[in-house]
Amino acid sequence: MKHLPLLLLLTFIIGGCASSRRLSENIHQQDSVDVRVETRIEYVPDTVFIEIPAQTSERETADSTSHLENDYATSDARINPDGTLYHDLKTKPQKKPVKFEKPVERKDSTIYKTKTVTETEIVKVPRDLTWWQKTQIYGFWVILFILVIVYRKKILSFVKWLI
Repeated sequence: MKHLPLLLLLTFIIGGCASSRRLSENIHQQDSVDVRVETRIEYVPDTVFIEIPAQTSERETADSTSHLENDYATSDARINPDGTLYHDLKTKPQKKPVKFEKPVERKDSTIYKTKTVTETEIVKVPRDLTWWQKTQIYGFWVILFILVIVYRKKILSFVKWLI
């Protein structure tokens, strides 16, 4: 009960603050997001390894000795005791590199944001303040001044207590 006038003063000070209000007839806001996905195929050079299977081939002939070899096979030949030629062909198991164009799909997404705000014209109506509004405006400062003078010791002790 002792601090009632001070609480009322603080309530009036806090409650008296308000922002100005704008009156307008129509405010239209629109916000949209558009996502566009673009897909394209690019051909990238790549290498594939083809496995060559192992193969065996034999042949006999009445000729002299023979030996053949290349990147993929070896061949050995010999003369048997009965006068025939034994020929052996073996491929080397390996993977052969082959170049080709590999298709790669690339996706790009682009986000388009649009925001539209249309505000109609604000119409200000000029008018004078009423006597009650004038009394509220000027009376607040008069009452505040009187309360500060009357309760100055309590206000100072309260401020010191806060510090």
